Amino acid sequence: METVSLKDQIVQTLDDMTLDQLRRVLAYTQQMKSNLPPGTPGEVLLAHMDSFQFEPGDLEEMTQAIEEGCERIDWD
Repeated sequence: METVSLKDQIVQTLDDMTLDQLRRVLAYTQQMKSNLPPGTPGEVLLAHMDSFQFEPGDLEEMTQAIEEGCERIDWD
């Protein structure tokens, strides 16, 4: 019995996807490849900014959450 490699299984699955699905897979795999470990210094994160894939509005939402949540103590 012939076993199909993981890479071959992935390629077979990709062959059945739409162009939009393929674009999403590409964005996801690029993001996975560029993930940096927790505790990575800010300078390193900034150097990799081009590799992060943010949805429209995500950066504004993050900025708002930071502005609303920083410098406050949650006693609960």
